[in-house]
Amino acid sequence: MANEKNLIPQNKRTKSEQRRIASEGGKASAEARRERRALRDTMNILLSSPITDTKQFNLAVKMGFDMDDLDKSVLVVIALYKRAIAGDVQAIKELRSIIGEETGDSGQLEALIRGLKG
Repeated sequence: MANEKNLIPQNKRTKSEQRRIASEGGKASAEARRERRALRDTMNILLSSPITDTKQFNLAVKMGFDMDDLDKSVLVVIALYKRAIAGDVQAIKELRSIIGEETGDSGQLEALIRGLKG
């Protein structure tokens, strides 16, 4: 836990200290953005790569996906769909979010789950 006596509010610091602290914060923020962008780019590369497993490829084709459009992002959607069909509430909410349905629960979620199970 921080020692309260060591904490100095920004407005009690000199202008040069405030500038230095703000500069350090800006640099840290920029680095975090670069890391998130690199992670997002890497994930996009992985998701857009072709399906190499024959069983997974055949499953996607059986589910009606066009062979020319198959990549690993299709497998992610299929996995999410399977979890939703099994009644996983988080998966259902995520699917609803992806397709743009309102995620506010007004009793429709329970009805959807009952429909999936029954």
